[in-house]
Amino acid sequence: MLEPGVSPFERGVAHGRECADAIHEIGRIRSELACAQGLFRSDAELLRVADLHLPILEAFDRSLFDELRGIAHGAELPVGRIVVLNHYTDLKDLDPRTVLDGLGDEPRALLGHDEDCSAIVASTPEGATLGQTWDMHGSAAPFVVMLHVPPALGVPEAWLLSVTGCLGMAGMNSAGVGVTINNLKSLDARVGLVWPALVRRCLVEKSARAAADVVRNAPLGSGHHYLVADREVGLGIETSGRRFEIWRELDMKTVGASFHHENHCLGREVGEVSAISPVSTTLERFERLERSIAARAIEGRADLWARLGSHEGYPRSVCTHLSSESAPHAMQTCAGIVMNLSERRIWAAPGCIHDEEAVELPFESAA
Repeated sequence: MLEPGVSPFERGVAHGRECADAIHEIGRIRSELACAQGLFRSDAELLRVADLHLPILEAFDRSLFDELRGIAHGAELPVGRIVVLNHYTDLKDLDPRTVLDGLGDEPRALLGHDEDCSAIVASTPEGATLGQTWDMHGSAAPFVVMLHVPPALGVPEAWLLSVTGCLGMAGMNSAGVGVTINNLKSLDARVGLVWPALVRRCLVEKSARAAADVVRNAPLGSGHHYLVADREVGLGIETSGRRFEIWRELDMKTVGASFHHENHCLGREVGEVSAISPVSTTLERFERLERSIAARAIEGRADLWARLGSHEGYPRSVCTHLSSESAPHAMQTCAGIVMNLSERRIWAAPGCIHDEEAVELPFESAA
């Protein structure tokens, strides 16, 4: 629960102090994985590149910049380490030789590691419904939290799926605007905005179209699919380090309509500069959800949750289970969230969501 009535820096300090041990551990894990799976030649080089992202965040949103600095201060860690914790997926798409040594800007081959999530938006008899699995290195599972952002003057209250030390990854505000994310692997990655700050900034808005404009105008760093929705419209936005495309728009008044997205591009513009990891399950998950939705329209929140929790094709199922004792950093569903945007309600659960009940997180304020 982020503290109300304090400065963004003080809010971050409280977060950092309360969760210091967990922040140190997930920060260490993600730094080691970024070096092992990316092209960084040392931890020091990783932190040098991470620090380059700070002026961009400061120019984009000073309050979120201050909150991130506060997390670092409270946890007694370098600010760059908190950037790595937050921006881990995008940092792995960067070539430090390009960033630090000016050795060119050509697309390069990406390494065979991936971050896999599945997201669905649907117009149902219960209202506009949005949800996702959060599939990440299995070693991230102990650090999953739901982050509550209190309301401020003109800014709605929000709940976000997150990990300790992170500004937030996906969620919904009390105005009924929801955001989910899927990682995309960009061949045109660059130093850019720490992406969880973009999610948080989207949830300041009171409509999906306004949130989409925030993404459109942001100094992007690498690839993501942002699914932004409200009770009126659902917008599928694919991005790379330099490109933006709304590939799908859903009229939420058309009951029975839906679309979903995994970790490959469905539009053309961003697809031209994106790649699919050879170990990703994205195409399999896409085909399974495509068949499921074609056979029967999504009926509501519980039905959407059950589709996301499917074990068809286990362990390479929509609810993914590739990590093990011998491979702790392999992909695993570490959490899931689902939202009714019409009723402004959000539910979540940690870990495997197959046959698990989601817990509702209450909003305290009116929109």
